[in-house]
Amino acid sequence: MRIRVNFIAFLVLFCTVVHGQESEFISGILIDAENIEPIPFASIRVKNRAVGVISNNDGSFRIPIKFRELNDTLEVTSMGYDSREIVIGELLSDKINRLFLKPMLVQLDEVTLSASKKRRRGRNDNDRPVTAEEIISKAIEKIPLNYPYNPQSYVGYYRDYQWKSGGYTNLNEAIVEVFDKGFGTLDYEDSNTRIYEYSRNANFPTDSLSERLYDYGEYKTKTIPKAYLNSYGGNEFVILRIMDAIRNYNTFSYSYVDHLDKDFIKNHDFSIEDDTSLDGMPLYAIDIYKHNRKIMVRGKIYISKDNFEIVKLEYATYDALLGTRKISKTSKKIEDRLLYRTVVEYKKEDNLMFPSYISFSNKFEVKVPPVFTVKNVFVDFENKLFEIVFNREPMHFKVLKDKNYNISYKGRGIDIEKIVLADSVTVQLYPKMNLGDQALEIFYADPGDIGKDDFRVLMDNIIDLDGNKLDYSETYSLMQFREFFVQQRKPVGQYPGKHLYMDKNWPIFQDQPIVKPDNYSDFWMNTPLRNEGAIIK
Repeated sequence: MRIRVNFIAFLVLFCTVVHGQESEFISGILIDAENIEPIPFASIRVKNRAVGVISNNDGSFRIPIKFRELNDTLEVTSMGYDSREIVIGELLSDKINRLFLKPMLVQLDEVTLSASKKRRRGRNDNDRPVTAEEIISKAIEKIPLNYPYNPQSYVGYYRDYQWKSGGYTNLNEAIVEVFDKGFGTLDYEDSNTRIYEYSRNANFPTDSLSERLYDYGEYKTKTIPKAYLNSYGGNEFVILRIMDAIRNYNTFSYSYVDHLDKDFIKNHDFSIEDDTSLDGMPLYAIDIYKHNRKIMVRGKIYISKDNFEIVKLEYATYDALLGTRKISKTSKKIEDRLLYRTVVEYKKEDNLMFPSYISFSNKFEVKVPPVFTVKNVFVDFENKLFEIVFNREPMHFKVLKDKNYNISYKGRGIDIEKIVLADSVTVQLYPKMNLGDQALEIFYADPGDIGKDDFRVLMDNIIDLDGNKLDYSETYSLMQFREFFVQQRKPVGQYPGKHLYMDKNWPIFQDQPIVKPDNYSDFWMNTPLRNEGAIIK
């Protein structure tokens, strides 16, 4: 009779399909006219139609060609740039249009330094906050006044993907509608989401290892270095919503921001930078900084100068200790140590601030299944030996050394008498059977009384013929992105039935209810571009 120990195998699947340009869209890239760098997260709206998109990380975007046939115009706005209107009819449909935005010149208030903090002089110094902390405190205090407390719905384009070796991997896309009952409610508990459509984009590569759930158990097959992230059943959209520290200002959002209303100011250092603007709205730009023995935080918060609305929050956390070298505030290699980053922006409509987009990304590590492993371990009662079966032929002189094995039963070690190769992948270990040896208790007992969980078999310094170490797993790093871009906002007239809502504790792209509204054609997926084309000056 033999007892077999079970094992687990992991599979990797990589698939790449060439992406073709879709003819029903006009594609473009927004570019800084001075430094020729792409402009991400810019708003591209169809004038007078209350729909639009946000540019991708590479500045790209796409608009349904039907808007050109309707002689529509695009309104393009981005923080720190002059706004621009573009007649869609002037754009090419067979090439990628390059559109340039000019950096905005902002008239700065006179500034003076006091106690290492920038202070601004002028308009009613006695009434207006003057330090960075005072400005932020005022903005947090006015959240109940500046953001909607009545129910709203937001239809938009959601995607999650991974960035690997300079390209998109595992790209999932959806059109969803969020039903938010207002800032007076808790977003996770009270808001709901309806999915219009979702799809796995087959034009981009897939990696089955990196799309698994986070695993902080024994094997740690997918983890975030120096951080923990609740997987929420694999629903990346729920994770993204929680990372909006403005919407969740009175509850915990993420580490160090914690509760925005209670902890944000005391947890960080701030300094006022040069003013900027967004679509004519003058803004304070305030630098965020934190540094301790483990992490460093860099970010910016943009607050309107007239009414103290928080327009945008950028927040990134870095590994402050990598090896033995500390990271400095001005380090040029800071991005190599990024742990996670969130960017959220709100847009003013009807005297209130409504979400425009949110992006959350984090670094994570994937453990690759080992090349050289043990397939089975048997206890052979008839021949009184232990048999180990490898998946590949081991280096013979390594597996024939008894010091490379540590076998125990119920905590007591078992000494090895001899080792033989039964075949190219099978090793047989004969234990010592002298009086008092643990092996006697095993092999002269009833096999039914021997529990396989009482055995412990450890092996070390064993390699296969190609030099692969036994059970050694390599790891590789990727960036996980989750992004939501609002295309249309509207007050809630009537809520759909509960059976139509997304299950928050289940992956958004797996067995969720899907219902398309009658006006579904008004929305589209702003899929990232893969090629560049003509320049439109």
